[in-house]
Amino acid sequence: MTVILSPIDGVPMRKVLRYGVEIDVCTRTGGVWLDKGELEKIVHMVRDDSDAQTADIGQRHPDNDAGEYFYEDEDAAPASRNRRYPHKRSRLLDIFDF
Repeated sequence: MTVILSPIDGVPMRKVLRYGVEIDVCTRTGGVWLDKGELEKIVHMVRDDSDAQTADIGQRHPDNDAGEYFYEDEDAAPASRNRRYPHKRSRLLDIFDF
């Protein structure tokens, strides 16, 4: 197995696999390197997540018998958000959380 060295300081890098994307991370500086095609995978994943989230906006609230629509204000203070339906953590944040 070939050890990949960091182009910044020459220390061995570690490979991290997240959501099918292999990321090379410098163990000293935390620098991240992506191989060919990996950035495109991340961009497609973020677009898919964004499209899914957009489709959910304006859906009827399951507990609302009046048939009113609900919209979550992402700028609102956390105390005013609906705690029963919390936002999922973004996969983009998960990918780069080392």
